[in-house]
Amino acid sequence: MKVRKLLLFFILLIIIIPSISFGAKDNKKVYLIVVNKLTLKDIETMEKLKDIIKEGSIGLMNTRGTSGYSGAESFLTINSSEKSYANYSSIDFKTMDDGKIVNRSFSRLINLNENNKYTPYLGAIGDNLHSKGLKTAIYGNSNLEDMQLNTSALIPMDSRGLIDYGNIDNITIETEDYPFLIKTDYSKMLKEVENSLGDLIVVDTGDIERIYRYKDYVSNEEFKMIRKEILLDIDRFIENLIKGLSKENSFVIITSPNSGDMTIDSNSKLSPIILWGNGVENGTLTSQTTKKDNIVSNIDIGPTIMDFFGASTDNMSGNKINSIRKNIKLIDLMKENNQINTVSKVRYNTLYYYGLFSMISLGIVIILIVVKVKLSEVAKKYIKVLFGMVIILPTVFNFLSILRLESVYSFTLFLLLFILVSIFILWLTKKSSNQIMYISGVSIFIIISDLIFKGNIIKYSVLSYDPTIGARYYGIGNEMVGFFLGSITIFSINILRKYKRKIIPLILLILGTILVGHPRYGANVGGTMAFIMALVFYIMEIFNKELNIKRLLISLLLIVFLVFVMGYIDIKINSNTTHLGNTLLLVRKNGLYYLRNVIFRKILMNIKLVGNSFWTYLLLINMTFHSVIFGNRKDNTDWMGRVAGIAGAIGGFLLNDSGLILTAICMNLISTELYLDYIE
Repeated sequence: MKVRKLLLFFILLIIIIPSISFGAKDNKKVYLIVVNKLTLKDIETMEKLKDIIKEGSIGLMNTRGTSGYSGAESFLTINSSEKSYANYSSIDFKTMDDGKIVNRSFSRLINLNENNKYTPYLGAIGDNLHSKGLKTAIYGNSNLEDMQLNTSALIPMDSRGLIDYGNIDNITIETEDYPFLIKTDYSKMLKEVENSLGDLIVVDTGDIERIYRYKDYVSNEEFKMIRKEILLDIDRFIENLIKGLSKENSFVIITSPNSGDMTIDSNSKLSPIILWGNGVENGTLTSQTTKKDNIVSNIDIGPTIMDFFGASTDNMSGNKINSIRKNIKLIDLMKENNQINTVSKVRYNTLYYYGLFSMISLGIVIILIVVKVKLSEVAKKYIKVLFGMVIILPTVFNFLSILRLESVYSFTLFLLLFILVSIFILWLTKKSSNQIMYISGVSIFIIISDLIFKGNIIKYSVLSYDPTIGARYYGIGNEMVGFFLGSITIFSINILRKYKRKIIPLILLILGTILVGHPRYGANVGGTMAFIMALVFYIMEIFNKELNIKRLLISLLLIVFLVFVMGYIDIKINSNTTHLGNTLLLVRKNGLYYLRNVIFRKILMNIKLVGNSFWTYLLLINMTFHSVIFGNRKDNTDWMGRVAGIAGAIGGFLLNDSGLILTAICMNLISTELYLDYIE
């Protein structure tokens, strides 16, 4: 009998022990700690958090929602891994009798996003975790005295607006020293988080958001003093939480879904994001969404959580955030943040005044041509310098990128200095017939070098992409494509005129097409279409073939074919695809409905730009100039390169979102060269 009991005991041990060990092994948890309005400058004062960073990774995160960098939409964008609409009236979370938390205004979120061009799947994080049998939880709030503010609860909810566990009601205490007399009860929250049954646990620290909204009611000194105390509270809370975690089974994300508090750091469109836990190297962060060290997107948080749990990333457009072992200091990240935000601040005004300068210059010469004013030799010299500036200024913008300027003041100072140097060089070389060819040649060389070296030369140029906007993080943007195509065009015109070498423009156009379109270099589909159009028209000019409907259709079919070839190459050679590869994969997965939305979104972007952008006026004045110059041209020479460039510019406008910008810049350079040739 004793032997039987002993045998039965051992059999039970054999069955139970693996079950226990299996449960312990799979007891993974993700902690997403929301410190909304946090800045890099804040982290400088948080000693415990800095110690955690030494064991983890830190980077910058794009916080943009559908329309801005603040508000509820940034939180919902994290959930859906796609830009989403949300407002405070669409957030009404309530704890039910069974302990679950539900957004009673979830239907409003659905209505808000019904016509969202990004087609987000609301509740993607919650649904994907639930399909894996995992649970979600939310603790804390950012409530004000007379307003519930549970924006962080948008992150873990599913497509029904449900969260499995949490406490969003009884998690604060009253205190006279804090804004709205409310303070997060960090001791209570720590205990509840530690004992939570949730697998994804979102923690809303809340107090930084409250002091941000309270700042108009206190003095600046009092605001900073209270904020400093809040940061110390949060610092201690994070330290105490992580002390109790197993690094092997835990994954911690600390971030601000909205941009930082501008009163603390004016360079805060990108917010800090910190990772700690299993698989996180000590260094910096990146993702295949950005393909840039130190920068990730808010749409990457969802896929990162799914990767940790081994869950599906269905209905998510972002990519996993990866840590890179790298010795990076907080001061280095602050410098890069300053550089990015400086370019973002000066970008619009710099390009606007460049466009205005070009419009005034072209407007003057249109009048001179129409009234048939004969220019003196002295006037021609001044005109040559004036129009030389139109061509050389984009290269000046690219040179400024190399300086890595960290303030608007330094940018303005060096821009003025470079302009003076450029005027001096143009005046010294005003008699040279090769002046424009040399300028455009240098421009082409810089852009090609930048593409080959993965954008490390001119990534801080106002003509480059802006990481704070989030439309593009790598490759070549439409502004630069327009400058590249325009530079190749005017360089080709001079080569054809002086040396009659038809092969050189052909090589440049082929090289440009490859570099702009290749997934590992330019990765710009619309820009590639513009280059293909220019290439096709140049080849037709070489063989003296006139344009007809048949050749136009063949050209369009060729463009479509080459785009699909590039997409196929992208999918096959890249483990993480670029925009084109992602689009084709999503079309294959979601059908033509998704493709329709993409096309619709791009058309809307062009319509929006045409109606609201100064580029429209620049393009119109260029079109006016060409109509005038065609009626007054002296001969039909040198048009081979121009026709190719103009065809590419038109193709870029018709086949590209933001094509207006590409076309306006390209046509501006062609018009400038054309007038300089006209007055010679």
